Amino acid sequence: MWKTYFNFVKLEPGRVVTALFGELDFSADDIGIEIIKALYENGFPYLEITAEGRTELYPVISEMENTEIVKPRRVKNQH
Repeated sequence: MWKTYFNFVKLEPGRVVTALFGELDFSADDIGIEIIKALYENGFPYLEITAEGRTELYPVISEMENTEIVKPRRVKNQH
């Protein structure tokens, strides 16, 4: 499942020793997505996020969706 969201790059898929999780077999499809995300977020050089991964795992909410447009009120001169 993780291969939908990330590509394994620069090496042939297989066993790699990682600093965070020890030895992982990147030819397997059953590595947990949380493990892959943690590696990616910590700069693991052999993972590249796919377009679907960016959309599904790291959605960006545009500011326009969360911002109300409010017209400024005119303040009447109190003199």
